[in-house]
Amino acid sequence: MFKRFQVLMALILSLSLLTAVGCGTKSSLRGSIVGTIVDSQTGIGISGATVVTSPSTSSVITDINGRFTISEVEAGVYTLTAHASDYNSNSITVSVDSGSSTTTNVVLVSTGGSFSRNILPIFTVNCAIAGCHNDNSAASSLRLNSYTNVLKGSKSGAVIYPYDASTSKVVKRIKGTESPRMPKDRASLSTSDQSLISNWINGGARNN
Repeated sequence: MFKRFQVLMALILSLSLLTAVGCGTKSSLRGSIVGTIVDSQTGIGISGATVVTSPSTSSVITDINGRFTISEVEAGVYTLTAHASDYNSNSITVSVDSGSSTTTNVVLVSTGGSFSRNILPIFTVNCAIAGCHNDNSAASSLRLNSYTNVLKGSKSGAVIYPYDASTSKVVKRIKGTESPRMPKDRASLSTSDQSLISNWINGGARNN
């Protein structure tokens, strides 16, 4: 009787060991997907973008540099979709091998950004509050303190041509390809601010 009990216990322990080994093997066969979501024009990572895999439907949010990691992914082929505010979504196909990490980047095209959130604050701080283009001191009759005034332009005409940033006077001035460079007698706008304005114009210069 005691011998039978010993045999039974041995079988139970063997099954437990096999199960544990099997689980460990399954876990080790899983891989990961890592990468960066980037702006098509600037190449800068997009923070706060959502990245989703299908068919497993895993979802993560990119960090401040646009990077993401999706862990514990079963080996297979997935559709990776990224989307962010003011950008068109984009999907790519990725293949994950057993126990491996797949690295990929997803490029998103800006829909132009938001005038109220992205563009007006730039004009307000660098052009209106600075005292050059507001209601009280509108150099060349150009006021950059509202959507209506921005689209109205200066006494010489429009300074923005929707869908065409390259010929828009405001872009030429802030990039310094046309004189005088703006903001006048102050530091140039950052590369990211210049890109935001260009993207907004190329997206149609919408009042959004």
